[in-house]
Amino acid sequence: MMIGHFALGVATKKFAPMIPIWILLLAPQFMDVVFVPFVLIGMESFEFGPYGHLSLNIQYSHSLVGALAIAAVAYWIGNRFWKSSHGGIVLASLSFSHWMLDVLMHRPDMAVLPGNLGNLPLLGFGLWDFEFQALATEVAMALIAVILYFHWAWKEQKDARWFVGPAVITLFFAVLIASEIGNFSAV
Repeated sequence: MMIGHFALGVATKKFAPMIPIWILLLAPQFMDVVFVPFVLIGMESFEFGPYGHLSLNIQYSHSLVGALAIAAVAYWIGNRFWKSSHGGIVLASLSFSHWMLDVLMHRPDMAVLPGNLGNLPLLGFGLWDFEFQALATEVAMALIAVILYFHWAWKEQKDARWFVGPAVITLFFAVLIASEIGNFSAV
């Protein structure tokens, strides 16, 4: 489930109007972007388990230290392209928010140190095991994000087409939510 990650990006638009919405949508996904090449080179992996549940080996890209390193790169990107520490702080915060949300959702599979050095206990509260509650949480996050985005666009955009961006974002979330609901019926 990625709805909550996207929702945080959308909800942030009011605080970072200079950053394009597509960057705000992508920033909370930076950890998953890093995960893909790690899978391709065999450092991390995933498997579909029974009932569509994922079994994840994410001990580098989703470790606490890995998340902090990725957030530091996001901070650099924000400073470089938006010429302000504010842009860097927004992107770094969104990037790190991925780790915080994943700790709530994942079963214990998130390491503190990359590669689980020191064999510390893995983190994760396992909200995924309660599928309806997990989906309800993410849908609530999406609704709040859409409301905040509509409010920002209505107040800040002087163009007569102020509603186009929020409408596209609403459709985007509707498709994601429908997809997740479809996953329930497939189980």
